[in-house]
Amino acid sequence: MAVSRIFWDTNIVLDLLAERHPYYEPTAKLATLADQGRVILVCSALTFATAHYLLSKFGNAVRAKESLRKFKVICEVCPIDEAIV
Repeated sequence: MAVSRIFWDTNIVLDLLAERHPYYEPTAKLATLADQGRVILVCSALTFATAHYLLSKFGNAVRAKESLRKFKVICEVCPIDEAIV
């Protein structure tokens, strides 16, 4: 059986990492499924830079970096290059 690949844009990543309600709970459930290997989360490399900037600006830079480091464990990063664009 194939595992579903789910693309997360920056807003969804921020919903999870900043625990933004009312969207935190469903994103946390999907993150748990990814941690269990039942789905594959995919996000853009640019999402990490943007999320770090926003989480640092409106929160704590050290916590932002740690949150993104943990998120990377359950997320596949898709490249951004000319062919993709």
